[in-house]
Amino acid sequence: MRRPTIMPPRAGGQTLDLDVSALAHVIDNTHDPLLFAPAVAGETDTERAARLEAAADILDDLLGEIAGWSA
Repeated sequence: MRRPTIMPPRAGGQTLDLDVSALAHVIDNTHDPLLFAPAVAGETDTERAARLEAAADILDDLLGEIAGWSA
């Protein structure tokens, strides 16, 4: 039994043409699960802010690398 969704069903044989190379690059280069965790036990607000800022910098660097890729 199919569950109802807000997305219409794709036509038979229709495929999605998605380039997920940017997502794969980010995933391949961010292995630490604590990097983007909302909170880490025992962490102060200052430590959390520094960790999240570092994560944002890392993500920005990775996306900058992707922007330089040729299509």
